[in-house]
Amino acid sequence: MKLNRKEKLKDFIEKYKLQLTVEWLEIATTHDSYHIIDPTHSSNERLEALGDSVLDLLSFDWLYNNFQGNEGIYTQLRSEIVSNLVLGKLGTSIGLNSIILTGEGVSINEKQLADTLEAIYGAIFKYNQKIGLNAYDICKQSFEFLFKNILKDIKNRNFIPNLANKNQNNPKNQLSEYILKNDLPKCSVRLIGEQGPPHQKVFTSQYSIQLPEQSSIFTQGVATTKKQSEKIAAAKLLKKLKN
Repeated sequence: MKLNRKEKLKDFIEKYKLQLTVEWLEIATTHDSYHIIDPTHSSNERLEALGDSVLDLLSFDWLYNNFQGNEGIYTQLRSEIVSNLVLGKLGTSIGLNSIILTGEGVSINEKQLADTLEAIYGAIFKYNQKIGLNAYDICKQSFEFLFKNILKDIKNRNFIPNLANKNQNNPKNQLSEYILKNDLPKCSVRLIGEQGPPHQKVFTSQYSIQLPEQSSIFTQGVATTKKQSEKIAAAKLLKKLKN
């Protein structure tokens, strides 16, 4: 018997022990391209932005409790837990692609799977916060359950990653390492622009740093994904600092 969407969402919640309602999961699994079909239907954009930060905190918290290391090591290991590639593979393995709602002609790719998984954690956090429960602890329980194989693989290692090699193609990690080694102030990154239709968006990110006794340095990156625009801006800032 073919299940309707709400039944699929309910089964998904039960199978993966998610502490949220079908209504919240409905929003978390709706891509913003569906807005063209039904402008009244809420998309997962806001929940995805929140969930991105929630998963960052969950992964750094777990790494802090399980690994000794500096910011560079945590940043590298974090990418092996919540990067788009890892989240996309996890989303595929749990059948997330079968419950994502998109607009016509929009195919489900790795980025959408990752964004939807982030949105689900944003939904878990907001739903439990609204009903007065400890939202972070509930997200943590779900994180340790859903990501258990990924975390187990990292925890069972008896070595620390070779950051010099791992960071060669990651400007954000290279920038973090450079700032740490040279005892510079922490830099900040933010999204300052987002243009275009849902399926063809262009993002502009900005990195900034305030150096002692100098004015602030700003660099910008423009790309079709937020993370890629951040990498471009990070590479530009790193080049300026080295010069």
